[in-house]
Amino acid sequence: MKTEDKNNMPKVRIAVIGKSNVGKSALTVRYLTRRYIGEYRSNTDLLYRQTLTVNNSALEVEIVDVCSCDIQAFPEEAIYWADACVVVYDITCRDSFNQATDMLQRVLQLRNQIPRVLLGNKADLEHLRQIEEIEGRTLAIQNNCQFHEVSVAENSPVIYSAFDTILNECRSVQSTQKTRKFSVSKMFGTLIGNTNSKGIAPTNQGGTVVVCHKSDLYKSRVIRRRQNFTATASL
Repeated sequence: MKTEDKNNMPKVRIAVIGKSNVGKSALTVRYLTRRYIGEYRSNTDLLYRQTLTVNNSALEVEIVDVCSCDIQAFPEEAIYWADACVVVYDITCRDSFNQATDMLQRVLQLRNQIPRVLLGNKADLEHLRQIEEIEGRTLAIQNNCQFHEVSVAENSPVIYSAFDTILNECRSVQSTQKTRKFSVSKMFGTLIGNTNSKGIAPTNQGGTVVVCHKSDLYKSRVIRRRQNFTATASL
């Protein structure tokens, strides 16, 4: 029973994207561990795994921190892989805001129903501000997503509420999909007498940081979601 419960633990995958040096890694680590890393550079995507308690239920969360998000090499695989997307910019860097604008539009083109949130980081550097809060809020309204200005360095409380909100939104979507899937499976099971279900591979528990191997991390979900997107677009 314990093994079955572990295997069936719900999972939510989040992609954190944005221009280099906007604080994506610091944001992710702050949310998962409540700790702050001032300087963090990596030349590869990192996958963070953590088991959290959301609404009194255990939830496995996987967050991929995309190391380099050049708009010319937009990380489509991460967007197809994820259940939700966090787009980050630096309020002291106009280029990062422009790139966040382009990225939000690209996300909408790929998967317009994916839950997403726009975060303006480094709100503690008010004296260096280049992006006014109203600009970020307007961009979020235009893209129908949440918006918050945060300071990862100062541990803004809204960091946690923003992630928790998007996790709850994902769980709501998953619950709806699970109900529909169960209804369809039950119907086919009644018709053809097949009640077997496919097992789910065990997942790692606890807080870990591992290097992403994109071919392994993204492959199955990317292919499946691309096929679904293509089929929907052709209707």
